[in-house]
Amino acid sequence: MKRILAILAVPAILARLLQMAGLHPLVWDEVEFFRATDWVRQGLVPYRDFWEHHTPLQWFLYAPVAALTRSPGAPAIILMRFAQIPLWIATFVLLMRWMERAGIARWARWSAIGVALCSSLFMLPAVEYRVDALGCFFLVLAIYLVQRMEDGARFAILAGAAFCLAGFANLRLGPVIAIAVLLIRIVRVDARRWSGNVRANWIIAGAAGTFLLGALYFVATNSAAIAFRRMWSENFLADRLAPAIPGVFLFRLAVQIGVRRLFDASGSHVEFDPSGIDPAGIIVLVAGVVGVAGILVRRWRTPDDRFYLAFLAAANLLFIAAMKFIYNYHFEIVVLTLIPFVAMVIESRVPKRVAMGSMAVLLIISTAVGTFRGKEGDTRYQHQIMTEVDRQTLPESKVWDSVGWALRRSPAYRYWFLRMIVTELEQHGTFESYTAAGLLADPPAAVIADHDTRGWMLRHHDLARAVVAHYLPAETDLWLPGMSALLASGNRVDWVVPADGTYTIYASPRLAAHPWFRQPFYFETPLWRDRSMVVIRPADAMGSSVAFAVNGALVAPGTRRLALHRLDHLAAANNTPAPVGIMLPRVDREALFALPPRDVTLEASAPPRWHIPDLTVLAYRDR
Repeated sequence: MKRILAILAVPAILARLLQMAGLHPLVWDEVEFFRATDWVRQGLVPYRDFWEHHTPLQWFLYAPVAALTRSPGAPAIILMRFAQIPLWIATFVLLMRWMERAGIARWARWSAIGVALCSSLFMLPAVEYRVDALGCFFLVLAIYLVQRMEDGARFAILAGAAFCLAGFANLRLGPVIAIAVLLIRIVRVDARRWSGNVRANWIIAGAAGTFLLGALYFVATNSAAIAFRRMWSENFLADRLAPAIPGVFLFRLAVQIGVRRLFDASGSHVEFDPSGIDPAGIIVLVAGVVGVAGILVRRWRTPDDRFYLAFLAAANLLFIAAMKFIYNYHFEIVVLTLIPFVAMVIESRVPKRVAMGSMAVLLIISTAVGTFRGKEGDTRYQHQIMTEVDRQTLPESKVWDSVGWALRRSPAYRYWFLRMIVTELEQHGTFESYTAAGLLADPPAAVIADHDTRGWMLRHHDLARAVVAHYLPAETDLWLPGMSALLASGNRVDWVVPADGTYTIYASPRLAAHPWFRQPFYFETPLWRDRSMVVIRPADAMGSSVAFAVNGALVAPGTRRLALHRLDHLAAANNTPAPVGIMLPRVDREALFALPPRDVTLEASAPPRWHIPDLTVLAYRDR
């Protein structure tokens, strides 16, 4: 059976590596964390030189890795994914050591870790480049060192340092870290009794010393005050202001049984997909919670290292349940802290042969899920947008989007990551807004109109009108400089040219019915699928009755192309008796309004479906 499991493990591992290489698309946070890492690599000081709201240890640790790539597309972030593999290996080695010292049988330890590695609950976020990986490593390291604390004061000091570094890696672990330190102060796990543990003072000393060393960096760079504001004050305020989502914890758990809660324009609805059931994830949660509950009930009078970890696992799960926003990556540390208790349940209640047979089934399922439920079409599209915006813009230019897809360009808006914290604090006046006046004063070289960028524009109508008037979609998510307007008879329009270039004039009554002037934010509608309406025709260039002026100087009638400079003032007047649609793209007309394939999005928002993967996607080429 061991040989069979070893053979089955090979394709399961390869399947997860394929996910890491691109079958699993990039997510918002990965782009954010790469941007922050690369800025640190460039020598910028977090919070002082760029806005962020996470703790910074990951960025410093992985800055040398970011220096190994100059790709503007998906390979840059995929490199960071693979760079985290040694970290995950070290984390599981520490878990194995903890379980060994706790007296758990070897076969049960391997079975529990195998179940976790077969679960999408853990593996989907684990393949991503995010702060959780580093935070999990240091927290598991600290727990292992606490277990060895009675072997000498040095283990307690190192445990305190590891607890502090876990917080520096992931601020969200703060409550669990606080409970871990306080609990070991009043529990003697070696003596299995509740009493003051003087040796735990060394943990506090190690944590305080490490914190002071880290704080010296911010003092030396004159960034301590702004760092405190970004990491603590603004996160706390945004969490207080944000409305809670009812039932979010239960729905996040229900994903393991194939239930998804989807949000659209009509509200939320529930969808059941049997193929989305995660057997290994269900086992981890059920067996882990059963194991934790059993230890807490049986050993609360004689608390040992198993009780200590069970208490932390329960506190961590309760803390997550109380959060307003819960995402799958929040369960990475949940799974890790439950693994020992899954092993205890397996050891005490599952025959070894049954456990091995079940493990074989889970490995087969994991291989199938990792290979045939990928979303590589989204990865291809993401890479296409990222490399195209790099090709279409100058290195010193700025790009506006909600995530930072333009990896090698500066953000046009200081608060460049338009997630909950920015939207909440901007709406309440804590953050200055990104407005039409700000955009026109310093026009970005491109706009990546992803989900949250469009949402921002729909909440800021003046900005939306300015963007629609000064940019045209090449791809539906990539808007490049290009002026447009729908002009009634006798009306006039004024533009601020957003970028240098040669712009072609298209103006015709037919263009007045173009979907761009009716639905510039909803490309999923049937209106946009009618290519006869979308494509600009050569005949649309016959707009001689529309008069143009550049910086007040009239353009000769019949002019087809205008060589314009950034911040020039361009005006047009409709002298025809009918409405006219005007478009002045900087790219060829054939390159406008390209739609991605159905169910392919920049945000990878469509649920995965079973299919034969297209592995050619993994052969990335930077444009």
